[in-house]
Amino acid sequence: MDTDREALLEDWVARVSPLFTPLRLSREQIVDALPAFLEELHAMLAKAEEDADGQPALHHSEISGAHGRQRLRLGADVSLVTREYALLRDCILTRAERADMDVPPRQLRVLSACIDNALAQAVIPFAFDSAERRHAEVEERERFFQLSPDMFSVAGMDGYFKRVNAHFVHVLGWSEAELYQHPFMDLVHPDDQAATREELRKLSQGIPTLRFENRFRTRDGRYRWLAWSSRPVPELGLLYAAARDITEQKAVAQEREQLLEAVRDSETRFREMADHAPVMLWVTDAQGSTTYLNRGWYAFTGQTEATGLGLGWLDALHPDDLERTRRTFTDSNAARRPFRLDYRLRGTDGHYRWAVDTGSPRFDADGNFLGYIGSVIDISDRKQAEVEREALLARESAARREAEEANQLKDEFLATISHELRTPLTAILGWVQLLRTGNLRESRQERALETIERNARAQGQLIEDLLDVSRIVSGKLKLDVAPVDLSTAVQQALESVRPAADARHIEVRATVDTSSSVMGDPHRIQQVVWNLLSNAVKFTPRGGHVRLVVCRRDSLVELTVEDTGQGISEAFLPHVFERFRQADSGSTRKTGGLGLGLSIVRHIVEMHGGTVSAASDGEGRGATFTVRLPLSVTQRRDPAMPPSPKPPVAQRLPAPPPELGGVRVLVVDDEEDARELLRTLLEDSGAHVVTAGSAVEGLQVLQAEHPDVLVSDIGMPVTDGYGFIERVRALPPEKGGHTPAVAITAYARSEDRTRVLRAGFQSHVPKPVEPGELLAVIASLADRYPALPKA
Repeated sequence: MDTDREALLEDWVARVSPLFTPLRLSREQIVDALPAFLEELHAMLAKAEEDADGQPALHHSEISGAHGRQRLRLGADVSLVTREYALLRDCILTRAERADMDVPPRQLRVLSACIDNALAQAVIPFAFDSAERRHAEVEERERFFQLSPDMFSVAGMDGYFKRVNAHFVHVLGWSEAELYQHPFMDLVHPDDQAATREELRKLSQGIPTLRFENRFRTRDGRYRWLAWSSRPVPELGLLYAAARDITEQKAVAQEREQLLEAVRDSETRFREMADHAPVMLWVTDAQGSTTYLNRGWYAFTGQTEATGLGLGWLDALHPDDLERTRRTFTDSNAARRPFRLDYRLRGTDGHYRWAVDTGSPRFDADGNFLGYIGSVIDISDRKQAEVEREALLARESAARREAEEANQLKDEFLATISHELRTPLTAILGWVQLLRTGNLRESRQERALETIERNARAQGQLIEDLLDVSRIVSGKLKLDVAPVDLSTAVQQALESVRPAADARHIEVRATVDTSSSVMGDPHRIQQVVWNLLSNAVKFTPRGGHVRLVVCRRDSLVELTVEDTGQGISEAFLPHVFERFRQADSGSTRKTGGLGLGLSIVRHIVEMHGGTVSAASDGEGRGATFTVRLPLSVTQRRDPAMPPSPKPPVAQRLPAPPPELGGVRVLVVDDEEDARELLRTLLEDSGAHVVTAGSAVEGLQVLQAEHPDVLVSDIGMPVTDGYGFIERVRALPPEKGGHTPAVAITAYARSEDRTRVLRAGFQSHVPKPVEPGELLAVIASLADRYPALPKA
């Protein structure tokens, strides 16, 4: 104790620490008052050494008492404190034994007495704590019994309450004394007494009650539902029971049951209505799983609850609509927002029909998301109507665009035709006015006449193109089919365009396979070649080249016209054969024309069973037109054989105009210039001419003059030429009803000629009038129909 006190302390801590592991004490808490106690123990041993004859005086140790209270506070028990002091004695004696000390018995007795006394002082707090605890437990039990929210009671097997707590009294309203005075069965509802007696019988047999419900009468005469749990003690003849007032719970349960019944009724009505609804209905939960599909869905798709609920309904969708529908449904479910989508749904017949699916989120009163409710409607008929409407709108839009484009083309064409017709008229009128002055030299007069004739024929060609287009549109363009030698048609077309090409120094070269022959209309095929060549010359600049090649390719004859002209833009190339289409249709265009030639070419070629195409590398790089016609199947002469000799053909000279001396002619025309022109022409040929400016005047003159031949215009105001000849033919012969008649008209179609002849005219002469043709027709009619006798 004098020298090794610190080492003794460490030995004791090492041996005691495992005992305090469950309490998780620190080293300082374990050591506590041990150093002070060792100091006190050392003092007691020293005092006993000094007083060798007397007994050591043991006194109350405050240090041990404080140590005991600390251990009690930290959760240690009496056994643990006892072990502490025993280990301390053992540590002291073990160390003395190691040091081989000869300890006197007197000191050993003092050591043991001091440790035992300290232990007695340390356990005193534990003794006081145990008594207080027992007293507190009794008070706590009583407090729990009285203050518990449950109804506690002790009853005897004789049917009387022995004890009840305050809450029992509070719930039933009876006083404690009143509850003890009467059997408790008197308070049980009559309807519950039989069940209560059966439960008491089980308790008397020692079977505890886990839960039993009955009604007890309160002091005010009402009944309250109680839920009991009881445990019998047969040896004491007692029942320990706890009851809980469940009247409100019963009311709530009853109300809930009523609500559930109402919900079940509502659900039944909903299912009845849903199953008979004209649309397909569905319901999902908060996770997006379908919990209900009405009968309409199953009838439409052929699915069942086993295959349709959950996410099985997706199997009825068209594969192309599946992913889009799944994504829309999943995204909407996550965002709790309504959705509407269209998809194709497979019916029981395996065919898909368009349907519209509309879903709305459901929420409870607290705003919690419950899922979706939605409907599916078959919209195939509406979808088809929409498709048809869209197609109709597209067609109407296309037709509108075409009409607008056609209207624009019409305006451009009218402007073009006005320009093309006025241009030669300008030259004609200009030279005519110069001729009227009488001041032109003879050489100039010849040039004026040539210019007037050339421009008049140009106007005639424009009109012929217009008439050809009219025949094409009406389907009345006819072909006079015969074997055609392409070399002849090409040569004639070349001769027609050669003057224009030479005037612009354009070289025109032709390579023709003389064995190429086709079946067709010679005039129309020559018209095709002439159109292509004149088109090439027109669009080729001065000094350019035009090349024409005719060759055989298998069973076809291929005619190619290639030029080095201005070419065709890529944008205009697909429209080059359309009517009234011109790449340059503005007022600044460099070339004339109506834009009809190539469309006429295409139609004529297609009527011959062939094809025509155009190609160009772009503007300024020339163009190539290729016509392919089927080869003629008629027998061909061997190219190696010399041609058969032909008799020479005498050169035809222009025939002199016929003489009409003595022929009396009536000219009926509302245009004075036309009447005077015809008068001059006929009188120069020796005829006697009378004129009339209208059909009425013509009838009068006819009956008064009795002409040999009648010449009438068709287009006249009030009464036209058809009406005029009808009135003439209605006259008797002696008044001129059989007078031969010639119709002069600008209507030059074949149907116009037929109508003229059927109306009563003997001949039809189109405008512009060729003088020689008109004189020959009148001379023929005058010889064919002798003049009527004069009155």
